[in-house]
Amino acid sequence: MPFYDLRCRDCGDNFNIFAGMTDKAEKRIPCPGCGSFNLETDYKSAPGYIKNTKEPVCPNRHVCGGGCRHAG
Repeated sequence: MPFYDLRCRDCGDNFNIFAGMTDKAEKRIPCPGCGSFNLETDYKSAPGYIKNTKEPVCPNRHVCGGGCRHAG
């Protein structure tokens, strides 16, 4: 069972709950604030990954796959 970040459309309460996928799909999860089943997924932004392009490129990447830090 996954965790869900949900927001109640009636009272605006945001909460996180551990529930089954069927419970969410069939709207059987009540809001802890008001008891309403009128919920929506609260999508939170995930941290991004930015590659540092100034890192030196491995001169042996054809051998090691580029995951090492050979000096050359």
